[in-house]
Amino acid sequence: MKKNFISGVMSIAITLFPFITIAQTVHSVVVGPGMSYTPSSLSINVGDIVTWTSQGGTHDVNFASNSITGESFSNPAEVTSLPVQGAGEMGSITFDVSGTYNYDCSVYGHASMGMVGSVTVSERYIDNIFTDVTVTSNVVYGANIGIITQA
Repeated sequence: MKKNFISGVMSIAITLFPFITIAQTVHSVVVGPGMSYTPSSLSINVGDIVTWTSQGGTHDVNFASNSITGESFSNPAEVTSLPVQGAGEMGSITFDVSGTYNYDCSVYGHASMGMVGSVTVSERYIDNIFTDVTVTSNVVYGANIGIITQA
């Protein structure tokens, strides 16, 4: 009986491990007060979520084109900009493609007063660990145990 319980617990732990290690993280950016995004530069992992919350004023989160030069930000993937609004949660974006995403506030004059930001998205660390691995499986006390070894 005890052996079956331990087997069950091990099976559940092994099944849930991949989901635990790749959980999304939610990051917050404060918009304002004044002409700022805090933090103005944010580093996250692929699959993470960023939420922008305005402390007041009239601002947006523009990923389309640089409000100062008019040129495209040329972000790694298309991101829907968050619309102009006052205080409150402006919206959340999940970043699924790595690279650096630039944005600014497109309300007249705000970007030129320093209201610019960036999100740098990196591949998840776990993706980089398991590049050349061999997975073998053994049955120990009725539990299917996977063993990962470097190739």
